[in-house]
Amino acid sequence: MHVDSLELNYYRNYRKLSIELDRNLNIFVGDNAQGKTNLIESIYLLATGRSHRTFRDTDLITWNAPEAQVRAQVNTQMGSFSMRVLLSRNRRKRFWIGGEELRRQSDLLGFLNVVLFSPDDLQLVKGSPSMRRHFIDLGLAQVSKVYRHDLVDYNRVLQQRNSLLKNIAERKAKVDELHLWDAQLVEYGTRLMYKRAEAIQRIAGFARESHKGISGGEENLTIHYLPFYLKEGESIAETKLPLAREINDRFAKELESNRLQELRRGTTLVGPQRDDLLFQIDGKDARQFASQGQQRTVVLAIKLAELEFMGEEVGEYPTLLLDDVLSELDFSRRSFFLETIGDKVQTLLTTTDRGNFRRDELYHSRQYVIIDGQLASEG
Repeated sequence: MHVDSLELNYYRNYRKLSIELDRNLNIFVGDNAQGKTNLIESIYLLATGRSHRTFRDTDLITWNAPEAQVRAQVNTQMGSFSMRVLLSRNRRKRFWIGGEELRRQSDLLGFLNVVLFSPDDLQLVKGSPSMRRHFIDLGLAQVSKVYRHDLVDYNRVLQQRNSLLKNIAERKAKVDELHLWDAQLVEYGTRLMYKRAEAIQRIAGFARESHKGISGGEENLTIHYLPFYLKEGESIAETKLPLAREINDRFAKELESNRLQELRRGTTLVGPQRDDLLFQIDGKDARQFASQGQQRTVVLAIKLAELEFMGEEVGEYPTLLLDDVLSELDFSRRSFFLETIGDKVQTLLTTTDRGNFRRDELYHSRQYVIIDGQLASEG
């Protein structure tokens, strides 16, 4: 899976850009604020339907321009096809695969799979649980149509249930009406949680091996899925995959035991929207005890594991987007990462100085110099 070409029109600081991309390593060099990250962002937008840097689509349109367009020619095992997104200041964004416009943004997922590694991802270990939930949801949504549909359905039911809880609190609805939404919440939520548990078990195995390679075998990384219903001191062993029946029963029980509190607060307090992940190094919680260097090693291992998991699921590797992160890694970590991805993954990498890399690391790469939203040179 790779992007053959990319075209930008009035996107961020690019009024017009057209480039051909290498199927292996592409390096974009330039000072800060020249537009390197905008290139990474545009491909992420095509793949996921949204930016990883802003929630406002108008931020993506060149100042004073009415609209912006991103277009790419993509090659996967399904064949070669074009992808296009049109951003407008006065209407919703629109997406096309080939010549067919998509009805929903979620329909875009799965055509071009990507793994993004940006400076924000270095907070994956110590950041908020929502970051870790987004990590697993996006990975699964890209490789599983069933998971995408269950996630959309769960969020729809959750929204309806929260609305009903507020109406009950305001005496505009009856408590008995909750039962229908409870059943659907448990049904869709159980599917999501089982798939998450299954995926994390596999990702944990890939990450453990990658982490051993990066750390020279001196440390052992374990990753645990933490369903929302776990109590303090309770855990799911890395090798134990909870049964769907177990998740279903625990979910229903938590809904019942939290009924009065939910009615008082007017919102749903239990469900997969409160799940989390736990990273441990040699049995110790990485959030509390890991050094900054150890945290970076953990995230590096997770990204490599994400590549392997997604590649195994669909039969081809996703495109890897590296936004100015390798320069923050020391020589051994960076070398291990580049050697591991080798020529099996199309990679787009940004850096302020190609001198951060050894000459042999730059072999078989296509290098671009970006100055003020323009392709200054290519090598």
